[in-house]
Amino acid sequence: MSRILLTGATGLIGGAVLHRALTSGQARDRDHEWVCLVRAPDAEAGRQRIAARLGRFTNPLTAQRLAQRVEVVAGDFTQADQIANPRLDSINQVLHLAADTSWWAQEKVHKTNHDGTLALARRASRMKGLTRFLHVSTAMICGGEPPHLVDETLYPRPETNHLVHYSASKSVAEMSLAAQFADLPLVVARPSIVVGHSTLGARPGASILWVVRACDKLRLLSCDPEGAIDIVPNDWVADTLVAMLDRPELSHKVYHLSGGQEHCTRWDALARAFEAADPEGGERRYERFEATDRALLQERFGAVFGLDEAIKVAMMRALQAYYKFCALNVTFSNQRLISDGFAPPPALPTYLGRCLETSSEIVDQFHEDFGNYAPGQAPRREAPARRGPARRVAAQAPLTKTG
Repeated sequence: MSRILLTGATGLIGGAVLHRALTSGQARDRDHEWVCLVRAPDAEAGRQRIAARLGRFTNPLTAQRLAQRVEVVAGDFTQADQIANPRLDSINQVLHLAADTSWWAQEKVHKTNHDGTLALARRASRMKGLTRFLHVSTAMICGGEPPHLVDETLYPRPETNHLVHYSASKSVAEMSLAAQFADLPLVVARPSIVVGHSTLGARPGASILWVVRACDKLRLLSCDPEGAIDIVPNDWVADTLVAMLDRPELSHKVYHLSGGQEHCTRWDALARAFEAADPEGGERRYERFEATDRALLQERFGAVFGLDEAIKVAMMRALQAYYKFCALNVTFSNQRLISDGFAPPPALPTYLGRCLETSSEIVDQFHEDFGNYAPGQAPRREAPARRGPARRVAAQAPLTKTG
C-alpha cells in the first residue's frame, strides 16, 4: 500500500488530482492511500474544504462521498517541519502542489513558495520510506527573455530576469531544493500555462481563461498570429502527475508538463476556434501591438469593457502583464515526457468551445481569479445592470498592491 501526501488539495490542480485518483476505477486506486495536508482548524473542516473543491468536478453528494476516502491532516505546509503527527511518518510519496500564486506580493510569495517548500522538504526528510518527492513548479521560471524553445536543462538560473515574483519564487525554490536536499528523492514537474478542463470546460475553475477571452474580445495580440502560447488543461496535468506517481522509475529528474512543439496552441488556430464556437462574434482579425503600449490597451479596453469599476481597472493591469508573457512566443519542450510514454495534451482550440459553454462573463471570471494578482479582498463586482457613464475610480488597497 502506497501512502501519498498531497498538498494543495483544495486548489485547481489538486482538486483535479484527487478527482482523477478517486474516480478512475482502476485496480491501482486500491493500492494508494491519499493523505491531504489541509490548512484548517481540524480534520473535519479540512475534509469539507476538499469536498467543496471536488464539488466542482461532480455533484455535491458524490463529492462528500469521495472526500470521505481521503485521510486529512490539518496543518500548514509552510510549517510542516513542526508537525509531529505520526501519520506523516509512513508516507511513501509526496505530491507538492500548494503554492501562493499571487504575482506581486513579493515577501509573502517568497515566504510561502520558497521557505514553505523547504519546511515541507525537511519534514519529508524524516519519512523513512519516502521514494519520491514530486515538486510542482512552473515552466515560467524561464523569466522574461527565454529562447523560443525551452528545454528542462536551461533553467533555473540565478541571473534570470523574472516578469513576476511568483515565477521568481518558484525558481529559487528549485535551486534551494537541489542545493540543500541532495538525498531527497526529488522529481520536478513544470506545467506550462494551465487553462480550463478538456471536458468540463470552465466549471472546475476558469483560472486564466479570462485572459484568452479578453485578448480575443479586444482583437489585440502582442505577438504574431502564428505565435505560440503553451497551454494545457488542468485535467491533463492532473492525469500526468498521477501517472508519474504510478511509475516506479522515471528517466529524468525534471519534466515539462507542456504542449511542446507538436501540441502547443497558436493564436491563428485559436482565432478559428473562436469563430467556430462564437460565430456571432464574426471573423477574428487580431491587431498586433507592443505589450508596453499602455495607452492603446487602455483605449481599447475602455471601449470594449469600460473602466467604470475598480475590478475592471485591476483586470486591465493584470492583462497588460499577461500581454508581456504572450509576447515571449515561447514553447516548452516536452520530449522527455513523450519519450517516457506519457500522453500528450490536447491543444486549447480542441476544447475551447466547451470552455466557452461553461463560462460566465469575462470580467466575472477575472473577479474570481483576482487573488492570483493581489492579496486581499477583490473590489466588489457591480451588477451588469448598473452600466452608465464612466466614473473616476478611487484608489483602493488591492489596486495599490498591483500597481
